[in-house]
Amino acid sequence: MDGIINVLKPSGMTSFDVIAKLRKIYGQKKIGHGGTLDPMAAGVLPVFLGKATRIIEYASIDKKTYEAEFIMNIETDTEDMTGKVISTSNEKPSDEAWYSALNRFKGKIMQVPSQYSAIQINGERAYKTARKGQKVNIPAREVNIEKLEIRSIEYPYIRISVTCSAGTYIRALGRDLGKSVKCPLTMSFLLRTKMGPFDIENAVTLEEINENPYDCVQKELGDFVSHLPRIKLDESNGKGFLQGKRILQKMNDCEIIAVYGEEGTLLGIAEMKKGVLHPRKVLQEV
Repeated sequence: MDGIINVLKPSGMTSFDVIAKLRKIYGQKKIGHGGTLDPMAAGVLPVFLGKATRIIEYASIDKKTYEAEFIMNIETDTEDMTGKVISTSNEKPSDEAWYSALNRFKGKIMQVPSQYSAIQINGERAYKTARKGQKVNIPAREVNIEKLEIRSIEYPYIRISVTCSAGTYIRALGRDLGKSVKCPLTMSFLLRTKMGPFDIENAVTLEEINENPYDCVQKELGDFVSHLPRIKLDESNGKGFLQGKRILQKMNDCEIIAVYGEEGTLLGIAEMKKGVLHPRKVLQEV
């Protein structure tokens, strides 16, 4: 089976658990996902089957939207409620203080990811080092917070909505927001409602997939690389491309380009250099 599934990941499962379950349902090993979700988080998890795994790195899934809830005056080592409480306080900032602080985290900001994250530091996942009780020095990196809103403030809870770039840690955003008003925040709920073209309204549960596995797969892969420059090849050149051949074309240089056949089917990903189309990833077979 080749295609993409918009999976509604349940809370309590790792992203790898979802992949393992789908491998059993579809009886195939070649399955991957885009955008890991923490075990406590739920929501949209795009899963790529078969040849579709070749376009994961090119799919338009960088922009993500989340609904998150935080508890005030609790600090944990993991920055969410799955961790160990390391401090508490009794602060009660005004609503105005929270709204004012929010503006500092909009747009491009520098963020230090959570100690308990999957980022590799010196060849080891950060969370593995942290679990040993060792300090993890993770450098700050730029992320883009496109939209940030407070949904509600009902002490001790604050709920926010975030639209952000890939690489943004919502736990870390809550941590820094809390520090800015001197009131620790720990994430208690996280739901990813959108990731690129994938929306939670169209997501399917694992139970639904198990009942109708083939109906849940989106087979038209071109929709997920529509943001890329594109070129359409005639039948002869299309066959040559699928065989891995370089194709002469009159087109400006382009590092990444989506290649389509005469009928509009995505054939693969290529690079255009000096009038020559160089195949990078071929999806179909001749």
